[in-house]
Amino acid sequence: MRENKALGIILPGGDNEQMGVLIEKRTVGSIPFGGRYRMIDFILSGMVHAGIWDVGVITRNKYESLMDHLGNGSDWDLARKNGGLTLLPPFLHQSGSGAFRGEIESLATYQGYIRKCEAAYVVLANADIVTSFDLDAVIERHAQSGADLTIVANTVRSREDLGERALVLTADGDDHITDIAISPKWQGPCLRSLGVVVIEKNLLLRQIEDLYSHSRFSLIQDLIQGRCGDLDMRVYRLDGYCARVQNIVSYYKANMDLLNREVREELFRQYGPVLTRVRDEPPVKYGLEANISNSLVADGCIIEGTVEHSVIFRGVKIAKGAVVRNSIVMRGTEIGPNASLSYGIVDRNCLIQERRTLAGFETYPVVIGKNSVV
Repeated sequence: MRENKALGIILPGGDNEQMGVLIEKRTVGSIPFGGRYRMIDFILSGMVHAGIWDVGVITRNKYESLMDHLGNGSDWDLARKNGGLTLLPPFLHQSGSGAFRGEIESLATYQGYIRKCEAAYVVLANADIVTSFDLDAVIERHAQSGADLTIVANTVRSREDLGERALVLTADGDDHITDIAISPKWQGPCLRSLGVVVIEKNLLLRQIEDLYSHSRFSLIQDLIQGRCGDLDMRVYRLDGYCARVQNIVSYYKANMDLLNREVREELFRQYGPVLTRVRDEPPVKYGLEANISNSLVADGCIIEGTVEHSVIFRGVKIAKGAVVRNSIVMRGTEIGPNASLSYGIVDRNCLIQERRTLAGFETYPVVIGKNSVV
């Protein structure tokens, strides 16, 4: 694929109540994941590996953490004189009463940015997916098919994996999309949209102008679902590991999936590494009584207790006698002596004091908000 054949636009997510305290001070795209990454890293890395060197990230609110993580884009080779990474700030719509009313309104505001890019196609993507795939192949398939719009999807085989507000596609044998439903009644395996859409740039601009002029602001309901019968829409089916993080349980499960070696190999090796912000930290320091099993432990940690089947981020301290099982512990958190954490998600810079016991369940993990003291 030629460089700049596509423009990437990432929607990092906003006020998803299902994510609870994890988005009190950040967007979905900037939620820490997998010991050293952020959610946005997966789709952003996919774009870079596909040769997309113009990437715009639309922000809405609580974007300080996201901006700090992305910086000037140099860690993704997107710090460029021409193109590169562009952070598109939030704005007030004409009524002046708040942030944009939907993705269509935000895209309408940035029509000038879209128009000046020389790319023939636009890739619109959410930042809540954990997967690795050949985005270059998706764009090429779209171009060759002559479709108006191509949606990347995977097959979901259980109601639990489908999640809330899922976009379910019905397609024929030639991958023409014939129907699109939002969270229909479960009737067995189905095609779920992963929130990645490829569309020709000029067609997108025409659709934006038309929808915005009719006060229609939802990308899903007004463009994708609303014009399913009018536009030639195709599905690009992904095999392999795909997770869409839309609530606390799916976030917990996706992190725990990384403890499976096959999942790690697929995510981080098959289509290139997942790029993220580089931080230079010392290696992990293990105490004489430390006991670690089936866990991911990032650099900069000091482990003197027991860690089992858990994901431990950078700079975490686990004191002597402490036990962490089936949990996610984020950067800078301290687990005190003889404390116990089971089926938990502990956000950044927390302190779990000596002899405290916290326990959740696989389908209902206990969640501790950022900077908390327990």
